[in-house]
Amino acid sequence: MARTDIAIIGAGMVGASLVHLLRPALQQGLSLTLIERQPLRWDGDFASRPPSFDGRATAVSYGSQQILQRLDLWAAMAPRACAIEHIQVSDQGYFGQTQLHADEQKTDALGYIVENAVIGQGLLAGLEQPGVTLRAPAQVSAVQMNAAGALLTFSDGQQLQTALLILADGARSELAQQLGIQHARKTYGTHALVTQVQASQPHQHWAYERFSEHGPIAFLPLNQRDYAVVWTLPDEQIDTVLALPDAEFLAQLQARIGYRLGQLQRVGERASYPLALVQSNEQVRRSLVLLGNAAHSLHPVAGQGFNLALRDTAALAEHLNRAFLAGQPLGELSLLQAYEQQQRQDQRNTIMASDLLPRVFGSTVPGLGLLRNLGLLGLTAAPTARRLFARHAMGLGQRAATLFPSH
Repeated sequence: MARTDIAIIGAGMVGASLVHLLRPALQQGLSLTLIERQPLRWDGDFASRPPSFDGRATAVSYGSQQILQRLDLWAAMAPRACAIEHIQVSDQGYFGQTQLHADEQKTDALGYIVENAVIGQGLLAGLEQPGVTLRAPAQVSAVQMNAAGALLTFSDGQQLQTALLILADGARSELAQQLGIQHARKTYGTHALVTQVQASQPHQHWAYERFSEHGPIAFLPLNQRDYAVVWTLPDEQIDTVLALPDAEFLAQLQARIGYRLGQLQRVGERASYPLALVQSNEQVRRSLVLLGNAAHSLHPVAGQGFNLALRDTAALAEHLNRAFLAGQPLGELSLLQAYEQQQRQDQRNTIMASDLLPRVFGSTVPGLGLLRNLGLLGLTAAPTARRLFARHAMGLGQRAATLFPSH
């Protein structure tokens, strides 16, 4: 029977990132097996790409970009990443708004918008390295925790014993369910409609977040005049809006955002997915960690889902690298609990903000609109508060993980 020190199930953005973050331990003899249901190679044809790296775009915070750069992964993504240098936050029907600027933070960008396929190509490029075994396509049908860690049984009957199992297989992890781990699911009664549009004016690296009683809408810069759009719509409206002719769709979109972008001229393919806050009731057990959407899946309003997951992953890698280099057992519960404790406040703050924003800005409670308006005006008038708000949005509001611990 095959054995490995760490088995990661799920080779999406989180699982693939963890392989790169464990480089110090891999260089000292760690054995790692990465397991994915889908093939891990594709030829650039979007029809053949792994599903985790689809046509959507991801907001990569400045803090996440710094992690990717230190892992020597950013250089491959940078030519197709669009810097966000300015963000405008506004509330439809009210005067109040605030603006965030990279130069106030003394950085080149507040964050970057990168298509998932570009992130995927960058992450998958360096996975084949000493110590790493790739099993893809492969499916684990059963997990049995035992004294040595976890015994994985594949659908073809093969087995793999691992000292530590990482579940990074999404918000509906069947293996987590099999292990009795429950997920609390809070639905918002809304869908996110995602698409790309082209405007008549260059975006000049501005991103726009606009709130309304119908839900938030974000325009995120891509190419010179192109934006990735995330439009939150009530469940009962989503099918109707998805089916609109392009001209009518653009007209409705224009009415939501106004003419700050110029005239919306073209729209790409549209897709949608239901919005919910999903949290596991356990993130660690002895020899087991849940990461990414398997641990927490957020509302996209603040663009923090991937960034929080990457911070979690970097923190976990810091603990695992140090433990391996010190000869400590990787599945030890106290080790994994130390990781969980380190990330608890970051997770709580980020989840709370992503849950609160759409509810506060989507509320029609009398007087709340005025309070929102005053809040945005207050941020505009208070540079220190604005800089702190921006630092949290940039993923810099907490201690950064040590990526390359010394022996």
